[in-house]
Amino acid sequence: MTATGDCRSDAFDPSVDVALKRGNRNAKWSKHSPDALPAWVAEHDFRPPPSVTDAMAATVERGDFGYHDIEADVGAAYARWTAARYGWKPDPEMVHTCVDVLQGVTAAVTALAEPGAGVILTPPIYHIFLQICPTARRRQFEWPMRCDPELGWTFDPDDLEALLQREPDARVLLWCHPHNPTGRVADARVLQRIVELAHAYDFYVVSDEIHADLVYPDSSSPFVPMQSIPGAAQRVVTVTSPAKTFALSGLRCAVMAYADRNLRRRVREAHPPLLLGHAARTGIDATIAAWTHGAAWTDGLVTHLHRLRDHLVDRLRAEVPGTVMHRPDSTFLAWLDVSSYGLGEAPAARLLQQAGVATSEGTAFGTNGDGHVRLNFGTSKAVLDRIIDRLVAGLQSLG
Repeated sequence: MTATGDCRSDAFDPSVDVALKRGNRNAKWSKHSPDALPAWVAEHDFRPPPSVTDAMAATVERGDFGYHDIEADVGAAYARWTAARYGWKPDPEMVHTCVDVLQGVTAAVTALAEPGAGVILTPPIYHIFLQICPTARRRQFEWPMRCDPELGWTFDPDDLEALLQREPDARVLLWCHPHNPTGRVADARVLQRIVELAHAYDFYVVSDEIHADLVYPDSSSPFVPMQSIPGAAQRVVTVTSPAKTFALSGLRCAVMAYADRNLRRRVREAHPPLLLGHAARTGIDATIAAWTHGAAWTDGLVTHLHRLRDHLVDRLRAEVPGTVMHRPDSTFLAWLDVSSYGLGEAPAARLLQQAGVATSEGTAFGTNGDGHVRLNFGTSKAVLDRIIDRLVAGLQSLG
């Protein structure tokens, strides 16, 4: 056994031990009553590959939990992972760890947009992003997504430029790539236009790429790292983690990556050196193992989620056709329009009460969230079918 795992049987296992999840006080499974089926928080239910748990166990076995000097190994592992999967290799020396993606995102946003300056969001958007501007005393601007009946949720860069012309104080675009909650993957044309606008209107892009590994083969576009776009180096900070792919959120390890030393210096020097802290040793162990040995396991996960996504779409269209779901390019999250069922201003609360399914309230995701719920389908097929059964029964009775 080594610090990065011994690669024993790293095939993906689609089973879910519900009793273990509830007994271990997993937040997804313990927030609501034991009678409710959870489909809310963005975390899948699958156990990470043995190489990840073996790497953590090796540190536990040695009993050495003191200070360490292995943070640089995370940057090297990340560079190898992105080179193999996306054909883009960052300089490992330009990558540093942080505690989690939200910490890194907030650090970059507040470093690049001074108090009172504007930060652009793309609603409907990951609801925690909506907390950053009010608490950090930044102005919040919106580049709303468009919803096409055929194409689903899309980005129009012309709308972004119109916003920038109206709001010259915008200094950061907080970019969710792939997008949560819609699952949209922006194509290279959109990314290139964003970079060109960043130079023209003097703003920076903080790109949260935590869902990058979870893009489906039939996506409208393959995932393209934002920093791989020509001209992005001086304008883009990437923040990511293996947490969504491998369900490691509790281990507290993420990375911030740069392609320009001046930009890296500006972000790092904007905060007191001791404020942001360091990633945990076990989180680093798990992260290095995941990015070193987790490729085949990740491929198995995506294959499983792909089947579940299509199964969910097929059942909803057949059994509750009033529900609108545009097939997501990525993530294990479904953005459902249930407005035709007259569930009121809080459809997720109504579905929890009437159907016993815990989803996320659409209004929490800001503009464009009315009448929607976000449903997590990252579980076993057996659990997902129980969720769908309840959802269908609840919508049919309420509708």
